[in-house]
Amino acid sequence: MIGVSRKKIRFEHYDFEGIPASEGIYGIHKFPAMLHFKLVEELVKEFSNEEDIVYDPFCGSGVTLNVAIRWERPAIGTDINPLALLITKVRSYVDVQPEEFIHRLKEKWNCLESDIPKVRNIDYWFKPYVIRDLGKLRTFLKNIPEGKEKEFLLVAFSQTVRNVSLTRKGEFKRYRMAKEDIEKFNPDVLGEFLSIVRDYLQRLRNSAKPKKDLRVFLHDVRKELPFHENVNLVVTSPPYGDSKTTVAYGEFSSFSLEWMSGFLDVPVRNLDKASLGGEKSKDALPPLATLTRTLDEISKRDRRRAEEVEAFFKDLYKSIRNIVKKLSAKATVCFVVGNRRVKKHTVPMDEIVKEMFERFGLSHYETRIRRILNKRLPSENSPTNIKGDRDSTMKEEYIVIMKA
Repeated sequence: MIGVSRKKIRFEHYDFEGIPASEGIYGIHKFPAMLHFKLVEELVKEFSNEEDIVYDPFCGSGVTLNVAIRWERPAIGTDINPLALLITKVRSYVDVQPEEFIHRLKEKWNCLESDIPKVRNIDYWFKPYVIRDLGKLRTFLKNIPEGKEKEFLLVAFSQTVRNVSLTRKGEFKRYRMAKEDIEKFNPDVLGEFLSIVRDYLQRLRNSAKPKKDLRVFLHDVRKELPFHENVNLVVTSPPYGDSKTTVAYGEFSSFSLEWMSGFLDVPVRNLDKASLGGEKSKDALPPLATLTRTLDEISKRDRRRAEEVEAFFKDLYKSIRNIVKKLSAKATVCFVVGNRRVKKHTVPMDEIVKEMFERFGLSHYETRIRRILNKRLPSENSPTNIKGDRDSTMKEEYIVIMKA
């Protein structure tokens, strides 16, 4: 049954101005387009009770899951990115004690051999001595027994890789520094690693302790979900649908995944291509009025781009179908989305998502709007690749709330 839509409401207190999304444990490893933990807290408190199961199908670095377990809700997460799942788990840890390993690292540093994995264009992205020292850290990490301490140190290593690379700082995609900056950039690899370890330890030890457990699965939500429980609340922010002009999660993770080969299970080489809309699909979509109008408008400007948008929404529809199967009888779903621009036409993802859930019998409760103050996204992009032709990108998020 299609529910009666309540109006969209601007929630100013959801902006959380002055509160960084990377506060506390959410600053353990940078990650693109994180949900704001304060927003998740508000949604978890309003739409669930203690002991209710909270699920995030696109869990990323685990903001929803780590909020839930600190508010006495067991949590389940899925994602196709093994680095994201590692960060999620480490943010949930208590009583991590890597000090003995760090002491051993300092003692043996000058004697460690360098284990260098296969990294694309390694000499382009790293200075020779940096490659050597990162290889020494790999050798050290290989000799640590499996467990929380090793996973914690791997997350610190992953961030170290990004910090000492020749990528422009403050970017999530791969952009090389300017030549003059490269000449001045001579990072201390061991010093950077130790500094990150100290920072992450302090963040964990100063955080509220989890009161429930979380479980994460390396899984593609387009396939049947890998757990048996019904969930009471879904809070998630799905991919935006265009890694080229919005957030390239796979490109962001690529350095770490290459340097951590042998440590993590990486089922696909190109995460962005394996993500929603990364490949064209022959599957048919049911009639969705808003999506049909949107695709028609984009197709007038660029048919290929319209097909790419359609491919994304086909995959999103498959994902929503699987999510709905796991909902309890009175579940709430909160999808946090942005309405991106394609060929200077707004893709109203909030309306499309609402219509998709309505196709599966959910009712629209409300759509709440917040300003994006904390996600690192470009304010403009180039929709035509013509020099000087610019268009604005997302400045607001829409929290689409659906009821089973």
